[in-house]
Amino acid sequence: MEPEIAVVIPTIRPERYKEFLEAWRPLFIKHRVNLFTVWDSENPIVETTHYIAGEEWTGAKFSIKEIMGKYSSCIVNLNGGIRNLGFAYAHRLYKPDIYITLDDDETPVGDTIQDHIDALNMKVPVSWMSTYSEYMRGFPYLIRDEAEVVLSHGTWNGFMDWDAPTQLVLGNREAFPYVGVIPKGIYYPMCIMNVAFRACVLPWMYQAPRALGVVRAGDMISGVVSKRAIDENGWAVINGMATVNHNRASNVYKNLQQEAKEIELYETFWKGDESDPYFKVYRDKLKIWQDFIEKYA
Repeated sequence: MEPEIAVVIPTIRPERYKEFLEAWRPLFIKHRVNLFTVWDSENPIVETTHYIAGEEWTGAKFSIKEIMGKYSSCIVNLNGGIRNLGFAYAHRLYKPDIYITLDDDETPVGDTIQDHIDALNMKVPVSWMSTYSEYMRGFPYLIRDEAEVVLSHGTWNGFMDWDAPTQLVLGNREAFPYVGVIPKGIYYPMCIMNVAFRACVLPWMYQAPRALGVVRAGDMISGVVSKRAIDENGWAVINGMATVNHNRASNVYKNLQQEAKEIELYETFWKGDESDPYFKVYRDKLKIWQDFIEKYA
């Protein structure tokens, strides 16, 4: 059977979103996806579009309160973490097998959706790495299918996902992605704008909220938390199997102002330091999120 796929896209830009749909519609039709568009604002809504049997039709629109009910306080609007609302709606009403989340300034490279599906169908080693693209002499046979891939971290052509200080120094210098498994016990900088994951990972894919001066940390924090859970469950993350074109650079000076505090947090959070008051806010909202996921399991 084909997997049920939910694509979640947050946006505040109708014209950009129109271009996004034109670029992705053939793949949405091909893979029969359910699209969850999160219109971010003071009063965000989620709009559903279904691609079934070669046809496209728009479903209902729902607000935070209608989707989340008593769990609404874990949803924070006016930031990238608003895509949590799309994840939540998809989980509550549709129970998809696979979630794919993108940004509205991206276009596919080949069949990005199929590439994510193929990645999530892999079993890979996580306790060994090969020194070449194929397994070399001495690579144990018994661990070659060691772990199920549950998260496919995609890459992008065009504008890189630098932090602001790096962007100021490097501009838009070309960079080349690592393609392969993220080994067990190793972290990586997750960028949520081209990611696919299986439903089992959803409790840890909560995008950390804007709070206490922390604005752009949502995917970085969820990347660390989800990788810990993936390692503990004997699953795997693979990088670089699915690619998009990223067509818009964010404002480096605005990012520089927003990232000052979180850059400091990144240096120690992955080591287990959650002494900053921000993490109390994050953990409280993560608990509410996980209660919601369990409630509608």
